[in-house]
Amino acid sequence: MINLLAVDDEMINLMIIDESLSDKGFNVVKAKDGEEAFQILSSDVTLFHAIILDRLMPKMDGIELLKKIKRSEKYKDIPVIFQTAMSSVTDMTEGLDAGAFYYLTKPYSRTLLVRIVQTAVEHFIKLQRAKEDLHKGMGALRHMITGEFRIRSIRESHELAPLLANACPDPERVLTGIMEILNNAIEHGNLGISYQEKSELHDNDKLMEEIFRRLDTPEFKDKFVKVTFDKNEHHIEIRVSDQGKGFDWQRYLSVEAMTKNAFKTHGRGIFMARKLSFDDLSYTDEGRTAVIRIDLSNKQGNLLTDFQE
Repeated sequence: MINLLAVDDEMINLMIIDESLSDKGFNVVKAKDGEEAFQILSSDVTLFHAIILDRLMPKMDGIELLKKIKRSEKYKDIPVIFQTAMSSVTDMTEGLDAGAFYYLTKPYSRTLLVRIVQTAVEHFIKLQRAKEDLHKGMGALRHMITGEFRIRSIRESHELAPLLANACPDPERVLTGIMEILNNAIEHGNLGISYQEKSELHDNDKLMEEIFRRLDTPEFKDKFVKVTFDKNEHHIEIRVSDQGKGFDWQRYLSVEAMTKNAFKTHGRGIFMARKLSFDDLSYTDEGRTAVIRIDLSNKQGNLLTDFQE
């Protein structure tokens, strides 16, 4: 069962959320303020796949609860969908800094609510599956100095992401970002799925079907994504190169683009990857090669010792 926690001090909003999502098979647990919501989370009775959180509430507001969730090792991976009537850049940046990944501006349509929740739940399930692979005897990969890999499909990207993450000092931190960059290289790079096409495919629940279809066509079947890993005393550099047409990557790494796409189901992945997973992310070759940097100087001390030995 897919469980959601809805937090809002207005009962009519909770009723709308419950009715909209229960019809789609979700189990909605309701809380009237941040304190009650955190008590429900702390009870450990239910595993929640996403949280729909109102910003302005008595006792504990949405920002305060969001910060508590993201500080907790147990709950920090649960995607939080932030409801707000405030849509200024400053307000949205505050939410992003606190850990919000999805936004809904009141009033919103039930269709948009369902789409955003489905996207958040899919993200959470993929991340949990990938994290399971982090703990399958790959600890020795932190000693890897260099490597080169080639992948074609989303399945292969999900196999490679935990391996690369385990070669880094904080695997759980970088895992989500690596998955995002690999998936982008396949979907948008090699397979040429545009932003608009992805929006339409996602809305019709046909994205994966189209990915599989394109992978089997003569135009795309021989394309691959090249991934290189290099570690020195100071940092790790991961390069992800696709064989697509490139893209205007700088627009997707700006705060303006992030706030513009914050209310949509996609379009903010590389911004959040750089913000939350990496010490730096840039692109070369007209957007065909992602360059990821993960600093080592302030990470786990034994990494430098291991490297020098």
